[in-house]
Amino acid sequence: MPLAELLLRATAWISLVAWAASEWARTRSSNPRGDASGRAAFRLGWLALVVHSALAFELRHGWSHAAALRDTARQTEALLGRSFGVGLFVNYFFLALWTLEAAWWWLAAARYRFRDRRLDWSVRAFFLFMFVNGAVVFAHGPLRALGAAAVLLVAWSWYRRAGAESKGA
Repeated sequence: MPLAELLLRATAWISLVAWAASEWARTRSSNPRGDASGRAAFRLGWLALVVHSALAFELRHGWSHAAALRDTARQTEALLGRSFGVGLFVNYFFLALWTLEAAWWWLAAARYRFRDRRLDWSVRAFFLFMFVNGAVVFAHGPLRALGAAAVLLVAWSWYRRAGAESKGA
């Protein structure tokens, strides 16, 4: 496998693993501003996603939005039997949302940590949705098991935190 292809795949998996680590740290932190290791992992995941996106556009699509749209539609048709490229726009939204989240958590950690729970859980659920799709649904072979393990770890950490909060309430 060429180095560029290896980097493309590795950055996708680094973003997943870093996000899972950040969620694990967030649910373990008693500090209302958030755990420093969780914030660092979140930023690493964001950076890996930025690099992954740039590599994908360079290596797979020649910096062409139209080519990326066609490829997304092809992949969706192969999996779901219907050709549509809306997933590309969902990926754009994901990258923009993660950028905003990383900036907010970095620049205003206390406000980020105490934001409305509905907003917080909506964003976290969307991240989970994206990683389930990217690392489980669209993954193949042993990587699918790795993706499933990572998202199950996140779900388990959320479950454990919810249980601890309900006992403390």
